[in-house]
Amino acid sequence: MRHVSIIFPVPVIVLGWLAGCGGSEGTADEVSTTDASVDAQGQAGQAGQAGEAGVEDSEAGKVDTGSGGAEPDGSSCVDECESEGMRGCHEGGLRTCGQYDADSCLEWSDVEVCPDGLVCDPSTVTCREACLDHCDPFSIVLVPDPQNYSSKQDNNASNTYRKQTQWMVDHWKSDNIQMVVHLGDNTNHNEESEWKVGDAAFATLDKAGMPYSMTTGNHDYLVKGAFQRGGSLFDKYFGKSRFEGKPWYGGSYGSSNINNYTTFQVGTMKFLVLSLEFAPRKDVLCWAHQVIANHPDYHVIIATHCYLTHGGGYSGCPDPKYTTTGAAGGTTFKELASRHSNVFLVVSGHINDSEYRVRKGNLGNDVHQMVVDYQMEGPCAESKAADCKNHCRAGGHTGNGWLRKLVFDPRNNTIQAETFSVEEGNKKVFPGGKPTLFCSELFKPSDPNATGDNWYASDPNHSDHRFQFAFDMTSPVSYAYDDAGQRAFMDRTVNSVGTGDQLVPRVALAPTGSHVIVWQDDSSSADGAGNHDIMARGFEPGGCAGFADIVVNQSTAGHQHSPAIAMDSQGNFVVAWVDDPSHNGNSRIRARGFSADGKERFAEFVVSATGTAQQRHPAIAMAPDGNFVIVWEQGPVATAQIAMKGFSANGSERFASQSVHSDVLGQRIHPSVAMDGASNFVVVWQDDSDANGSYQIHARGFHAAGTERFARMTINSVAAGQQRDSVIGMANSGAFVVAWADDQNKTGNHQILARGFSAQGQQTIADFQVHEKTGKYSNPRIAMEPNGAFVIAWQADGGATAGQAQARSFLANGSEWRPQWKLHRVESGDQLTPDIAINATGSLVATWADDMDGNGAMQILSAGFDSP
Repeated sequence: MRHVSIIFPVPVIVLGWLAGCGGSEGTADEVSTTDASVDAQGQAGQAGQAGEAGVEDSEAGKVDTGSGGAEPDGSSCVDECESEGMRGCHEGGLRTCGQYDADSCLEWSDVEVCPDGLVCDPSTVTCREACLDHCDPFSIVLVPDPQNYSSKQDNNASNTYRKQTQWMVDHWKSDNIQMVVHLGDNTNHNEESEWKVGDAAFATLDKAGMPYSMTTGNHDYLVKGAFQRGGSLFDKYFGKSRFEGKPWYGGSYGSSNINNYTTFQVGTMKFLVLSLEFAPRKDVLCWAHQVIANHPDYHVIIATHCYLTHGGGYSGCPDPKYTTTGAAGGTTFKELASRHSNVFLVVSGHINDSEYRVRKGNLGNDVHQMVVDYQMEGPCAESKAADCKNHCRAGGHTGNGWLRKLVFDPRNNTIQAETFSVEEGNKKVFPGGKPTLFCSELFKPSDPNATGDNWYASDPNHSDHRFQFAFDMTSPVSYAYDDAGQRAFMDRTVNSVGTGDQLVPRVALAPTGSHVIVWQDDSSSADGAGNHDIMARGFEPGGCAGFADIVVNQSTAGHQHSPAIAMDSQGNFVVAWVDDPSHNGNSRIRARGFSADGKERFAEFVVSATGTAQQRHPAIAMAPDGNFVIVWEQGPVATAQIAMKGFSANGSERFASQSVHSDVLGQRIHPSVAMDGASNFVVVWQDDSDANGSYQIHARGFHAAGTERFARMTINSVAAGQQRDSVIGMANSGAFVVAWADDQNKTGNHQILARGFSAQGQQTIADFQVHEKTGKYSNPRIAMEPNGAFVIAWQADGGATAGQAQARSFLANGSEWRPQWKLHRVESGDQLTPDIAINATGSLVATWADDMDGNGAMQILSAGFDSP
């Protein structure tokens, strides 16, 4: 065959012969182009006249018609590559454009694989080292806990903190330092004079233009010795204004700079340093998730003050005496570091030690973890190290100038950790000026009360302080996210506004794990103290914020209280509450519907305008399709009765208001309701219909239309004493469990009991005590999986656990699923009125009113738990 190259000026007509890439004899395919002159190989050619004879290429023996030819079957001839002779990188090697397939279309040659250790460089299309033009080592420097330099040394050039930053500037170019990473505890007492020391030290880096990142430690929040989240002076000295405009500064969480990120790049290798506050709160971790996800082509380093502890385990911060929410080290790994494939390093301080551990992330990536802190090292001016027996945590300890340098070697894909002191040569600090670590085997004080320890080797070249690990920094980052199906999350604050009181939280949980919490809120002063509004806030699976706080009640006049919530299978929800506009006890039950994103689905309405205006204690249940029932007590308290009304998913009436028990006797109060998958429901309540002052727990079953399914029955098997505050959970099948507070001996010490029933009201689980030990308990709450497993929460009111919110879960047959546990991490203060929700996966979300700091003001907290 002949290869004919045809060169045309504009316009161009390309003729395809039968001998070429298809086309019938005596026909021509015409292709126009706007190029002034183009040859058939896609390169610029010399202009000719339209219709001129083609140029024959006898060596190739092909007809080149470009991409406009046709194969014998009439389809277009599609070339794999653009022009003969071009080269490209492909699958670990190089290939050349110039081969032809059976249909005469231009294609790539076989790949010439690069030799071991080399890769194809797209910019030069040659086999080179993977690090290309950036094979020289580079480094970052870690600054561990300088608090003693700030608090014990004068603020001048001899301050060790200043010596450290001066060393960084002096070695910036020679050590190819890309970033300085602070590990927290700038100060010892969060005092102005101490912050000024750090300010002056880092001014050295500012003047040179050297990049660095900062974070806080627990000491940076102390106000007169007490921890206060909002009390740190960090932003006064290291706020956003100090960093904005720097090319390496990425941004921060909110208006504060306490949580921030910085970046650096060496060739094609991109790195992001995420600096997080001491014991980062859940919203901070959620922000960090987004930052990492927004930088999928970056290798990520997380710096946070408190993470690893002695022995390489996870630190248990924050200290309970700090009375604050926040992530322990293991929580930071589980809820953040483990989930992103591009997180490769977590560095921390806080604990005087040097530990290194590596752990697999959820996607199989290595997460290297280290604690670096030498703050307890004290100076020793002895002539030999063996005589430095008590220079760990001694009164004059400052840290002795130790720093950690991480040297990245792109040629070998390794990171070398090196530990050194800027006080090298100072005989007042080290024997003979030779750097030595004294919180080591050298620590052998004669005083048995000495408080130092032997945490690591004395030689800075020992593997405790100098080690190497593999890290592939030259391959492109392959980003993925995987939470491993975990929906658990640490204690977090629900309400966005902290003033006033927030009380009586209730939670509803969707099958996906998204959830909504409602509560009564007294943060607004608009309608007077003690006049609450009903608030709601949405959350994503795993506890990150969904929709922001919304006011549920459209009129804020007077007092709105006692919220209740129910949710359908799509996350749409309805809230009911007591509305007392004049705050005089004349109240109605109101309700309002919302879609899963917190937007109104149907407007607020009065549930029942009939009967007395004294309506209290609403409860609500919803089927998967959105049908719902609201129950409440109405009438004067002494003669209150229970009413109910049914609604469709759009809020329209499904059946009218009616009595739950059909008669009007004595007193019935505190109703609860649960619904199955077909909208059948059961109502339970606290009953004193015989007016003898002793309460029993009664129940009655109903069909979806509100007609009786089974007759009124007594739930508690033992009638003696008092039974109060009943709650009910139901499976999709209609099987149900009732829990209540029971005081059979009339001692005032209630126990939480429960009993299970079939959909027809027949006993399946006999009365049993829910908690492990007899005591004093109240406020039971129950939630049930669609398959019948259930969880019960309650409030402990007496003994060592007074004021705690606790829970225990059970399988559908009543056997224990998860042993009793506390819902909250911090035990100080009061944790009251818990509520709990569970979905088909066994994921749990709990909420409660919390006064951990004992200031008398309640906040709403929540936490998530995975299936046992």
